[in-house]
Amino acid sequence: MRLVRQKTTIPVPKIYNAYTDSDSGHVRIVMEFIEGDCLAEVWGKLGDAQKEEVIEQLRGFLAQLREIKGSFIGSVDGTACEDQLFTDEIGAYGPYKDEACFNEGIITALKNATTGSWVNTVSDMVLALRNHVIVMTHGDLSPRNIIVQGSKVVAIVDWEMSGYYPEYWEYVKALYRPAWESDWIIDRAVEKILVPYPMELAVIMHTQTIVW
Repeated sequence: MRLVRQKTTIPVPKIYNAYTDSDSGHVRIVMEFIEGDCLAEVWGKLGDAQKEEVIEQLRGFLAQLREIKGSFIGSVDGTACEDQLFTDEIGAYGPYKDEACFNEGIITALKNATTGSWVNTVSDMVLALRNHVIVMTHGDLSPRNIIVQGSKVVAIVDWEMSGYYPEYWEYVKALYRPAWESDWIIDRAVEKILVPYPMELAVIMHTQTIVW
């Protein structure tokens, strides 16, 4: 989040401290409390004009984030990818030097999850994903991670899965396991905030269905 604060005007909580819990081994982060409402809880109550104000702000914030380019694929600190697609049961995935290596990592996750005959076909689909710019990505952009005061976005939180990823990744992850009947989806908010990547969405969602 410090990088985001330094490079953009995206509102994120200040980090006061970070440490590893000696008992659990988990990293604990002490951060600023931001007053406001979770967008997931109030989106359906906003009027059309208010929704458009929120979308416009998020579109601008994500455009700034995507201006931060990466020279590898993985977490910002140069460590492995943090994503639900990559389980940690068999070791780390990444970081990867380029998209081709990242695709091979996805295929490895796929093959570690199943040995079905469909794997080879899906692997070919993954290998067809190429020539994408590597950009800074939140990785879990959903209304539950956006704090608002009225129609003003005051914080984007939960950067656990952020990192440098192919440009389509933000869009795909924003549509992974959403509440499909929610106003957020019905209003097509994600498509208004980010450039859609329908082919990439189909491939990755199909892959994740097999892995999970």
